[in-house]
Amino acid sequence: MTEIVLCDDWSMDLRQLEYFVAVAEARSFTRAAEALHVAQSTVSAAVKTLEREARVPLIIRTTRSFQLSPAGEELLVRSRALLADEQAALAAVRQAEGVVSGRLRLGTPTSELPFDLPRLIGRYRQLHPAVELQLISSPAGSAGLRQETTDNRLDATFSTDVAAHPSLISREISRSPVVVIVGENHRLAGSAEVTLPEIADEEFIDFPTGFGQRTVTDEAFSAQGLQRQVSTESSTAALIIAFVRHGLGIALLPRSTVLGRTGIRVIDLPEPAPLWRISLTWPRRRWQPPALTALLTLIDEDPGLVRPEESAD
Repeated sequence: MTEIVLCDDWSMDLRQLEYFVAVAEARSFTRAAEALHVAQSTVSAAVKTLEREARVPLIIRTTRSFQLSPAGEELLVRSRALLADEQAALAAVRQAEGVVSGRLRLGTPTSELPFDLPRLIGRYRQLHPAVELQLISSPAGSAGLRQETTDNRLDATFSTDVAAHPSLISREISRSPVVVIVGENHRLAGSAEVTLPEIADEEFIDFPTGFGQRTVTDEAFSAQGLQRQVSTESSTAALIIAFVRHGLGIALLPRSTVLGRTGIRVIDLPEPAPLWRISLTWPRRRWQPPALTALLTLIDEDPGLVRPEESAD
């Protein structure tokens, strides 16, 4: 096992870090040992060795609570990054044999994307069956997925959060203009276009705070000095559309999400309309997993997999 030297008087091996990360994520020495298929005493000894060499407590344990110390929180973030680099390096070496392998932990929003995600993933699996692919969602939406990517819980994520982050790289892969949807009996149902001031007093149905589309809508109203009332929240576009269909409010959604839906009316916003942007985001680190490189290559070589007809270049 490779030895890592953190300073002149502190060194560790990657196995110790693996045990520490497992304990921190499971919040239990017993559950970590079970997941790693080793004895609990082995895991406990590894963590104690880390604490002894670091000369600070990493885990604060009582009979009723388990939490990481500030030093433990810092080591957890850095350990995940080191272990991810190890996995990527090993996969890169194996790629020399012409086979893309390794692990790809990919974050996916719970809301609908403006492209056929199962089709994209199916094509990827067909091309790279040796990759261990894990699709992971977060109840906190794009904000939660970006945080898990920053913390190296994910190798990459599809994100609708376009804010820059110094430790992340983002590449926009798809976009869709935002439209207003109302019920068939709504007073605006016959309109071809409305402005945000004209609908600001309506009751809105939207995603929870932290979801990318919620951020797009909030910023669009804020830019015009407008406030609105969100009376109902849902984490799925399908349920938002159903609420609108039954007259509980109106909503702003990407055009790609509402195409072909019945029981609603779609109304355009004046140009330039807000855009719902989808990016692929991953950590800025030394080693990029070959499995992630293969996904980026697939998107570059077949952009039709992620770009609906109304997407702008």
